[in-house]
Amino acid sequence: MAHRGSRVIATWRGQQVDPNAARDEARNILSDGRFKHSAAPRPLRRPLESASDKLHPIFRWLGDVFGAVPWYVWIAIGVGLVALLVAYLVRAARRRGASAPPVRARKHSFDEDESEDPDALERAADEAERDGDLARAIRLRFRAGLLRLGARGAIAYRPSVTTGEVRRTLQSDTFDNLATTFEEVAYGEEVAAPPDVDEARRGWPRVLEETARK
Repeated sequence: MAHRGSRVIATWRGQQVDPNAARDEARNILSDGRFKHSAAPRPLRRPLESASDKLHPIFRWLGDVFGAVPWYVWIAIGVGLVALLVAYLVRAARRRGASAPPVRARKHSFDEDESEDPDALERAADEAERDGDLARAIRLRFRAGLLRLGARGAIAYRPSVTTGEVRRTLQSDTFDNLATTFEEVAYGEEVAAPPDVDEARRGWPRVLEETARK
């Protein structure tokens, strides 16, 4: 390599190379489109940015409003909404009970067991349960329970009394659960299961105990 004033001349394989000319040549090569990054088209960029600009003030306002409400107020609101939902469900269940068909000793429900003796009905229910006829056991216990309620004066029993009438008279959650199961098995053609039978066996004594306290 030789120096000529401020200009440097390099030699490569016996040939002289001007550094300035080499840099110019490199720029020309790199300016080719093959060496430039081409951004992919983004057709949704502008609409999204516009929507974001318009919605930003709304989100900021919502954040200011909700952030100013104390946490315990939100808890109270949540509890109130849950209470309203429960009240609505209870009212709907009672409305369905009021429109339920009459509780009668139907042939397809009680067969030949049209006894007015609740103890006899309970014995028949035990026998049906041992035979695996769980739906029959539930129906017989329900009839026996209504007869006992009528004998105690808790309800005005008659063969055509409806579950809706009994619900309104007793105002008992325990009876409501028993009535719902009875209606599903007797009229809704639901398949009775062992837990349903256990519920009837344990639930009716509780209903009678609740009416005795009243």
